[in-house]
Amino acid sequence: MTVRISRIFSILLIIIILFIAIATVYTLSYETRSALKGSVQDNLMSTASIAASEINGDSFSHLSPGDENTAAFTRIRDQLRSVKDAGRNIRYIYTMRKNGDSVEFVVDGDYGYSSNTTVIGQGYPQAEPPLLAGFSGPSADNEFTTDQWGTVLSGYSPIRDHSGAVVGIVGVDMDNSVVKAELDRINLILYLVSIIAMVFVALGILVVERRRAVDEQKLEESEKKYRLLYELARDCILLIEAEGENQGKIIAANAAAAKMHGYTVDEMLTKKIADLDSPESAKSVPERFRLLLEGKHLISDAMHVRKDGTVFPVEINAGLIDIGTKKYILAIDRDATERKKAEQAIQQVTKKLSLLNNVTFNEIQNSIFALSGYLALQRTPGGNETETNYLDYEDELVRKISKTLNFAKNYQDLGVHPPQWQNVGQSFLMGISHLDFTSIHRTVLLNDLEIYADSLLERVFFTMADNVLHHANNATEITIGYRPAGDNLIIFLEDNGGGIPDTIKEKIFERGFGTQKAMELFLVREILSITGISIRETGVHGKGARFEMTVPKGAYRFQEDN
Repeated sequence: MTVRISRIFSILLIIIILFIAIATVYTLSYETRSALKGSVQDNLMSTASIAASEINGDSFSHLSPGDENTAAFTRIRDQLRSVKDAGRNIRYIYTMRKNGDSVEFVVDGDYGYSSNTTVIGQGYPQAEPPLLAGFSGPSADNEFTTDQWGTVLSGYSPIRDHSGAVVGIVGVDMDNSVVKAELDRINLILYLVSIIAMVFVALGILVVERRRAVDEQKLEESEKKYRLLYELARDCILLIEAEGENQGKIIAANAAAAKMHGYTVDEMLTKKIADLDSPESAKSVPERFRLLLEGKHLISDAMHVRKDGTVFPVEINAGLIDIGTKKYILAIDRDATERKKAEQAIQQVTKKLSLLNNVTFNEIQNSIFALSGYLALQRTPGGNETETNYLDYEDELVRKISKTLNFAKNYQDLGVHPPQWQNVGQSFLMGISHLDFTSIHRTVLLNDLEIYADSLLERVFFTMADNVLHHANNATEITIGYRPAGDNLIIFLEDNGGGIPDTIKEKIFERGFGTQKAMELFLVREILSITGISIRETGVHGKGARFEMTVPKGAYRFQEDN
């Protein structure tokens, strides 16, 4: 039924297009005729004006009957003849003047070249208003006129003497056959265009119907594929009404959805999505719908309840789709029970390892403390110089061991806790709160920026700020901000100290390079890389250090977007 309606609609659309094409051709034909006639009228008036401007009005006004062989007559005739020869499609060119209430010919441009010419004083009894208007200014016939010389379209322009007074007019005639031939040519072109348009419409019908048949076949094949994928999928797939009084109603569910919740497919179709949520998870259903209706893609966790009352965790992956004129939510849910168990097991192991690390660190620190005490007791005033040197060396080794243990203790939680969204500005301020920054002016340009990073992000900013205090000689300012970089975002931290030489810009992040502080920069890079964030130093040596952290798309957002 839908296919049939679509075909009827297509045919009606094609008929409408054909009607519009015919109407357009007719309109163009009419407009073209009008434009062509207007162009001819303008050309006639322009030609008449040119001819009138070349004629000496004083000589013209003194011509009398019988002066056809005078020099003044011949000069005006030759001027008219010259304009006719230069013009295109001019049939007649002549001059006239008023004689009382009538109009008479004066100089005929064809005099002496044709037998069918006029002489000075020959009257013209068919003077139409456009001709008479020519004595006031350039004018032209609105329609073709017929007289003893044929059917023509005429244009006129006044002839003036030295004082500016009008003493006559120049008339220029164009034969209707010229205009008719041009109109026939244009009509022929328009008719050909119309025929070609109809042929293309006919071909369009064939192409559209052929394409429709192919598309219908592909659609049928695609529906079979997706139906098979829908039925055989191991994840729960639900189609849910997104708005209206039935918002949340499940209108489609695959076999995996029914099995996951302990219902039949028919039973699933009697439920709303909130019926599957635990009482606690159901509280967040309105917020989920709000986000989805705003066009956002939803990825979150929830707790569902099976038919037997068992509560289990699910991962929700949902988005808004349009089907016809209605909005629906396509949700793909996955049972997260096994993942949650694995995460809990990892957390238990992590806690035990952390406890073991703490115990081990404490035991070693206690032993180092005791060893330091015994080394101090071994020192005797005035002792052997060699023994004193050995004791100094042993003290230095003990201090290095103690620093290494403290460093390892600070970073023992690296990657232990899952990454999370963190406010960059707050993490930065918390990081420098452990340091004496009273002498350095701080500029924070972060605009509630959040990034997805390891829980040790605060430690990252502590290390970088501490690096400024120890290595940025004479630094008085520090600035942290961000800038877009394509789909990515770059967070920069810069100071106005001495900067870092180009030769070691990359080496400062290598393990084992330089001092203990350099070791911490190595771990800064490791902490950031857990969520795909990279770091590099891009400052100019002598003007200050600049650390740039490149955050990939999807790992940054702003608080108002959350």
